[in-house]
Amino acid sequence: MPNWCNNGITLRHADPAMIERAAKALQAGQFLQEFIPCPKELTETVAQFGTNDHEKANREKYGYGSWYDFNIANWGTKWDVNSDNVAIEDANTVTAGFDSAWAPPTRAYEQLMEQGFEIEAFYYEPGMAFVGKWADGVDDCIEYGGATADTVREMVGEELDDYFGISEGMVEWEEDQG
Repeated sequence: MPNWCNNGITLRHADPAMIERAAKALQAGQFLQEFIPCPKELTETVAQFGTNDHEKANREKYGYGSWYDFNIANWGTKWDVNSDNVAIEDANTVTAGFDSAWAPPTRAYEQLMEQGFEIEAFYYEPGMAFVGKWADGVDDCIEYGGATADTVREMVGEELDDYFGISEGMVEWEEDQG
């Protein structure tokens, strides 16, 4: 079972149809597959250690042995994402929050930019103690392992701390540890 990474995203596109498409795909849990589709033959594989003939054939045809290999390389996360809180802000902007497995889908963001999207995304993975902001191709990831409630805000900055309430959460956790 993966650690879950919390994400918030704002997508902008000159074409309102792309915003509608993104909103629907986020709500359906098919956001990454919609824009960076994993080939059907790969989705029908089981990721495993070692290489079997099926995986070898997939590697020759697609460059990846399984859906897992494709997803990590092209999306940056194991599974697709979905959101229950998608909001179309205007004809050219959609916002959403979602969880992703282990890491934010920053590799997908790079490909979405090639499709004309402007992207601002925030992410927070408390289990591995990293947080960051990805904006139009620049990833500012901060590892804050060893921080305390008193030091984390200085390490991660006000914007990320306010967005995710990291220092507040750490205060509660430290109080519970007594």
